[in-house]
Amino acid sequence: MKIAYHEFYRDFKCIANKCPDSCCKEWDVVVDDDSYLKYKNAEGKIGEKLRNVMTIDSDGDRIFTLDNSRCPFWNKNMLCDIYINLGENSLCETCKRFPRIILDYSKFQEKILSLACPEALRLMLKKGAMQKLIVTQDEKIAEPCDYDTEVMDLLYSAREKIFSVLGNDNNGIFDCLDMIYKICIEVQSALDGVEYEAETEFDENGFVADYKQTIDLLLQLDIMTDEWKALLERAEKYKADSKDILRFSEYIGEYDYEYKNLMYYYVYRYFLNSIDTYDVTECFSLILLAVKSAYILQLFLFVNNGGLNIEQRHRIIGLYSKEVEHSYENIEYLREKFFNF
Repeated sequence: MKIAYHEFYRDFKCIANKCPDSCCKEWDVVVDDDSYLKYKNAEGKIGEKLRNVMTIDSDGDRIFTLDNSRCPFWNKNMLCDIYINLGENSLCETCKRFPRIILDYSKFQEKILSLACPEALRLMLKKGAMQKLIVTQDEKIAEPCDYDTEVMDLLYSAREKIFSVLGNDNNGIFDCLDMIYKICIEVQSALDGVEYEAETEFDENGFVADYKQTIDLLLQLDIMTDEWKALLERAEKYKADSKDILRFSEYIGEYDYEYKNLMYYYVYRYFLNSIDTYDVTECFSLILLAVKSAYILQLFLFVNNGGLNIEQRHRIIGLYSKEVEHSYENIEYLREKFFNF
């Protein structure tokens, strides 16, 4: 079986208590069955605590009860007591894997990291990071696939075209969005047997024209962190003018590779999922909302703060991923309200 991943996937290492955020707070930790058996039989004070904090949530998953929005095993030194007392192998699958994501397409696998992890995000948004793809051959025998291989070939070929667009240094942020949109239109036309036309074009003025609508949409979603809520509420009061847009456009042009890497991530992670739905509109909608949200919120901070640094640019992208991309409820809501051409 062929397995593909980028150089940053291989190089990633958790930076533990040096992380500016943490996956040990605000998110529920789902305890898999094998880990549950280990925890149920663990000895000492750590075993007693493990048994006391495990509960079943409304979805039927076994989770740790959070303590003030923190994992109860995330100690005052911002390190994991399970890791310290029982060893790395005793971490549940959720904690072992994050931010690693495995995309299994039966005949082949692809691996990526999550943008919700600050260290993973830092690696993925580096210039040229998405061009360093490694393909290996694993001894594992590929499973029979239950999808139409011709459709997968169509999707795979279209995705390669998108990667070529994103890899072209002459293409700016909005050039890329336009060309990805047109490729998606072509693919959807082939899938549906209907000739669709690309009727939309993307530019900074259009993003700013949709500013209030986009902020309102984000505020309608489930919000996990106070930081994200405060940012959106502050941004809601801002009104851009043409000078702001021009200054920000000139500034962000130096970092358009971050946006192109952001688009690459969403294409790499979600485009081939269309094999199940025969609908590439959702992937494009994911790209569009992520890029639009990053752009307008970075614009707001750029104007509000009189400038923007790399930590602020990345924080917005990471928070969006944590709050929106990783929320099942929010994605379901967006499917109803936003995910369409």
